Amino acid sequence: MSRVVDQYKRACNSLAGGVSSSTRLNHAVGHAMLFDRAEGCRLWDLDGREYIDLCCSHGATLLGHGDARIRAAVERTLDRGAACSYENELHAELGELLCETVPCLERVRFTGAGTEATMHCIRLARAFSGRTKLVRFEGNFHGYHDQVMWAAAGELGQTEPPLAPISTGVTPGIDQHLIQIPYNRPDLLEQVFDRHGDEIAAVICEAVYYNAGCVLPTDEFAAAMRRLTTDHGSLLIFDEILSAFRMCAGGAQEYLGITPDLCTIGKAVGGGYPISVFGGRAEIMCRLMPEGDCQHSGTYNGHCVSVAAAGAAIRAFREPGFYPHIDVISERLCGGLSKLFEKHGIPGRVQWLGARFGIYFGIDHEVRDYADAKKHDRDMMLRFIAAAIANGVYFHDYGGGAVHHGFCAAMQVADVDEALSRLDAAVATLC
Repeated sequence: MSRVVDQYKRACNSLAGGVSSSTRLNHAVGHAMLFDRAEGCRLWDLDGREYIDLCCSHGATLLGHGDARIRAAVERTLDRGAACSYENELHAELGELLCETVPCLERVRFTGAGTEATMHCIRLARAFSGRTKLVRFEGNFHGYHDQVMWAAAGELGQTEPPLAPISTGVTPGIDQHLIQIPYNRPDLLEQVFDRHGDEIAAVICEAVYYNAGCVLPTDEFAAAMRRLTTDHGSLLIFDEILSAFRMCAGGAQEYLGITPDLCTIGKAVGGGYPISVFGGRAEIMCRLMPEGDCQHSGTYNGHCVSVAAAGAAIRAFREPGFYPHIDVISERLCGGLSKLFEKHGIPGRVQWLGARFGIYFGIDHEVRDYADAKKHDRDMMLRFIAAAIANGVYFHDYGGGAVHHGFCAAMQVADVDEALSRLDAAVATLC
């Protein structure tokens, strides 16, 4: 008998779908994975089986599970009572660290989930610009609020297609304020601004499109976003919930050399604790109450335990050897995985940047946008993930087109080699 399966069945009697979050069901194994403990780059499930973790809390655990620096910061805060919904000196310390580290940040606000961060950021952009239309890119993920739960109603690759909600219960009519085009198409972005320039409040994008695995913007596309928004008095929002801190301390905006007006930051920022951030230019952020007229509030915003953890995490990211280590592990792991596919004659492609990577089965060319990513062989992906889990490497399947995976900084070269040895056996089952 499996305690993992038994406890999942038990959860189904009280939790909707047996999970606390829809995507926690791992479709490759047909149930949620239930873990008992975690340390560094490893997990142990309720049956005592050990796994090398290549999900890493969907990107939140960049430092590794149970990092001593995070634990010490949290314990110090707990010893002081961990008063909820009050300000203390940790908030300003974290704000200063963020503003020193991320190029666009002059002022910040704290939220809980990434969904809240993008929701408030979009509202603020509309308040500041006095406009309502939002330009977004096909397949980019910006959370679960009604403003962003839309996709093309027909075929992929369309410019300004009719949009349909991607969940039931989404408020009708919001799509009239949304303009969607494919990612990495500066020519189409130019067309949209020619048609709607004086109506566009903001352009929002995943600055590095990790939600489709790992898709980088071209230099022309990134430059066009910055130029066109500036020329037309619109705001540029980089959604860095997933990309922040992956490849350098300043995130995708530092890596790309493009400074947006606003950005969102999440997942890794909390060192495994629940906190997200939005922020940007001071003149925009001062529109937030109590200075201005745009509302943002919440009892659990900036909970001091999460703020303490985030401060410790960012200090770790800023340490001199942090990203050289990430680069070494990335090249060895992702390059090694590519060689395994080649060794076994499996049509698989790996794209990576920093601590996140995408795997695409059945694709032999660079993935440049969502339509490309959707061509991957999902059945083979499910078989691969199930085989990896059976051989002691944990990948997560999200139930759709998302194929992003990652590692943590606690991973060492020996761990990579062990993971690749286990994955060798897993990939062999795909032949």
